[in-house]
Amino acid sequence: STWLSRAIANPGVSHFADADGVPIHYLEWGHAGARPSLLFIPGYRAHARWWDFIAPLFADRFHVVVMELSGMGDSGRRAVYTADCFTRDIVAVVNAAQLRSPIGIGHSYGGARLLRTCSEFPQLFSRAIIIDSYVHFAVEGPLPVYPRIGGRRAFPTFAAARERFRLSPEQPFANEGLAEYVAAGSLRETDAGWIWKFDPELPGGGPNELDGTAMLARIQIPVDQIYGEHSLITNAARARHIVAALQNARQPIEIPDAHHHVMFDQP
Repeated sequence: STWLSRAIANPGVSHFADADGVPIHYLEWGHAGARPSLLFIPGYRAHARWWDFIAPLFADRFHVVVMELSGMGDSGRRAVYTADCFTRDIVAVVNAAQLRSPIGIGHSYGGARLLRTCSEFPQLFSRAIIIDSYVHFAVEGPLPVYPRIGGRRAFPTFAAARERFRLSPEQPFANEGLAEYVAAGSLRETDAGWIWKFDPELPGGGPNELDGTAMLARIQIPVDQIYGEHSLITNAARARHIVAALQNARQPIEIPDAHHHVMFDQP
């Protein structure tokens, strides 16, 4: 479609920030100046291309940056991944790209890490938009335990690897062109064959806070929350629970006929 080809025809410029010695990859459209800034953060094991077909469409009005958390995309890997190490990734990119009071936009785990960052660094962002993000509350009992996803296998061809590409949680792809594009950004060619870019040592579920209540209560900036009608991660009840725990949030916005990966269903 035309909007899709227009977005993809305008790729961001690749840069790296330094977070505790780990190179954190980000793409940038425009540069720090008079325009307001947007920082897009993909979800767990995801990469910049999750936003590649949306972020460039804002580049005529905003300084736009899409980052990749450590262990994901083209960012470096860490020896250990904790709930707060990704906050340091986010702060490193805000500083490196000279983002001044940006609006943060995080999908899924990226949204949860954005909330954590806003709770610890109250002056860093002017607003947060979280899209289908999971926050755990102590009243729900212990954190769910997820098995680690493999990812060490090398595929002989790109086509063979592409065949294995899945969204997590699984959902239909409304647009095959997007599926192809995002799968391509998930893979890297090596001497052994095609491998997934994400670090296979990433814990099964993204490391999370045991109780999101205190974290959310510390956030002072406005927060907008969006979730997919058919999402398996965030339903209306969880969305309302998150809003109730925030100081400065409006009612959650449900995107009709969308699953967890809202940007693929209703871009």
